[in-house]
Amino acid sequence: MSELLDKIVEGAGQVISEVDKGGQIQSAISGLRTRMAEADRKRKINAIKQQIQDLQAKEAQAINALSAQVLALHEAGSLSQPELISLCRHVDEIREELVAKEAELEAIQPPPPPPQPAQPPATAAQPAAGQLCPSCGVAVVPGATFCQTCGARIVAEKPQPPVQFCVHCGAQLRENARFCPKCGQGVPQT
Repeated sequence: MSELLDKIVEGAGQVISEVDKGGQIQSAISGLRTRMAEADRKRKINAIKQQIQDLQAKEAQAINALSAQVLALHEAGSLSQPELISLCRHVDEIREELVAKEAELEAIQPPPPPPQPAQPPATAAQPAAGQLCPSCGVAVVPGATFCQTCGARIVAEKPQPPVQFCVHCGAQLRENARFCPKCGQGVPQT
């Protein structure tokens, strides 16, 4: 059987050499082998790079978990290594600075502007101009009680109460609020 296979390979080699007198086919096959080997090498490189990135991410997660555990021990008062305690105190200082900067930013930021109504509120008895039918969505004639297209009753929109904001911190207040939910300051009653 191996003799037959050897004869087939030899015959194929002779056919290729007779057809490929200029060496172009052999060169193309060699180039193809080289490109396939290069593509395989690049695939392996990319796979290893991805594995390295995955391991680096796992390392970062492990370091974060370790840091969180050390901070938890520090906050519980059960940490005894002086080097770790000084690092934890530095984290405490950074947290205090962060809280102070957030308060500073909140103090200098203007309160958010009250939202502008999209259209003036409708009267209680009549629908607003340009109102749409709640049933079919067609624009209804101003003052209509029923839709001219489908006959559905048009319900007038109730005006929304005005939005109020805290004069101290700018937080939005609920209707009839006596104290701000954000800063706790009393709301002046009108």
